[in-house]
Amino acid sequence: MRVVFAAILAMAASFALSPVQAAPVAACADLAKLSFASLPDAPTTIVSAALVAATDKLPGYCRVRGVVNPRVGFELRLPLETWNAKFLMQGCRAYCGVIQIEEADDALAKGYAVVATDMGHTSGAVMDTTWAYNNREAEIDYGFRATHVVALASKAILSAFQGKGPTRSYFRGCSTGGRQGLVEAERFPSDFEGIVAGAPVATKAGLLNFYWSGSANLDSQKRAILTTQHIYLLRGAVMAKCDALDGLRDGVLEDPRACNFDPAELACKGFSVGFGTRTDCLNPAQVEAVRKLYAAPATSDGAQLTPGGHMFGSELNWLGAIVAADGGAGQFVKYAEDSFRFLAFADDPGPNYTIDQFNLDRDTDRLNFMLHLATGFNPDLRGFRDRGARLILYHGWQDGPALNTVDFYEAAANVVGGVDEAVGFARLFMVPGMNHCGGGPGVNSFDFLGALEDWVEFGKAPDSLMGTHVEDNGNKGFSRPVYAYPNYAKYEGKADRVVPENFKRQVPK
Repeated sequence: MRVVFAAILAMAASFALSPVQAAPVAACADLAKLSFASLPDAPTTIVSAALVAATDKLPGYCRVRGVVNPRVGFELRLPLETWNAKFLMQGCRAYCGVIQIEEADDALAKGYAVVATDMGHTSGAVMDTTWAYNNREAEIDYGFRATHVVALASKAILSAFQGKGPTRSYFRGCSTGGRQGLVEAERFPSDFEGIVAGAPVATKAGLLNFYWSGSANLDSQKRAILTTQHIYLLRGAVMAKCDALDGLRDGVLEDPRACNFDPAELACKGFSVGFGTRTDCLNPAQVEAVRKLYAAPATSDGAQLTPGGHMFGSELNWLGAIVAADGGAGQFVKYAEDSFRFLAFADDPGPNYTIDQFNLDRDTDRLNFMLHLATGFNPDLRGFRDRGARLILYHGWQDGPALNTVDFYEAAANVVGGVDEAVGFARLFMVPGMNHCGGGPGVNSFDFLGALEDWVEFGKAPDSLMGTHVEDNGNKGFSRPVYAYPNYAKYEGKADRVVPENFKRQVPK
């Protein structure tokens, strides 16, 4: 068994830089007969290997389903005749639990071998956390192990199939996938030559944001303080005051940090009948709730616990998540409560724990166990840099925890001597008007993988990325450039708002 695996490794090494071959050296079905049980650090069992016929959108491929012991599931898709000698691992969303391999279809169509994992557990819904209840092994897999071991297993299987390993290995993911990417860059810098990490989930800060935001909009009777109408009122007021700061009124804030809006500007004047239920202004409790939502979670003595709160311009994203249509708790309350019950602490309190039992002053430090188990926010990326690898980091400015990513990037830059040094291997793109991983009124679709290929393979560092606005129905609209942080764009055109060239690079003073 070990001899077979050693032969595979030797074959992969000898052909690693050879030209792409036209066809695999092994039959797809034969992969299921091979043993990878002795694969160092990632003992693997192939459950099935079957051919999938080409379609008008995807090439034919060998679909391999397997498990890295004891329970990390994965699906690997190996092109039959069109392999480009590259490998891409696709990250997952939320708490994973399902294999979201379809998000790598674009890469498969380009000839990539692609893989995705369930991160060590199976679940009926990606926001489910019950799998983690008193299950340290699953938490370790989710925290850092699963991504690494599936990368090892995939490369070994790919080598057996093609007779050589990939010439380039990339990772791409958003949300939890973004966290996976940062974990790889920090803990396993040899796994990938390039990583795209979007809107990475900050384990502790993200949970505090759920708790703080969900609680901020509830009164002592668990009734919503703000209504849907108040959210539209806020959005309109923010845009009226700050939209033109970037040179163009278009419903997009180029950098929300430049906005100086105070919700007290919407305070109801005087007292009148119906004062508490008016929707054309904010009563004192509503002003306070909005201020808390824009602010970072804080202890009772005002100590700030995360880099920041919700950004100006993100108000419509509060609908459902924070402001429920039925006048009760938003989704964030459930997300926080479920995480507290089954995942957040070293010892899980279980299903009877309620969000009211959590106390910021007393319990915040209790989140540090999972922070260290699953964090992707260690700013020391020198191992990744020293390997010559490249990182593209991005986040939408309309996403709630956007400042977590800015804070991480600035900290990582400080470790290597400042942003001027960091841009040699890691670049951040803050996307105006984009929500979590996509959507929103700004540009929200990018060829991040193409930009990474250009940087890694041809040394063409991305000073800017051209984004396109894509509607929910898939229709494409305008395009605009997004510049590498800390640079940003400002509209300098006189008439045509859809010409990308009218958005000029600005360098912070």
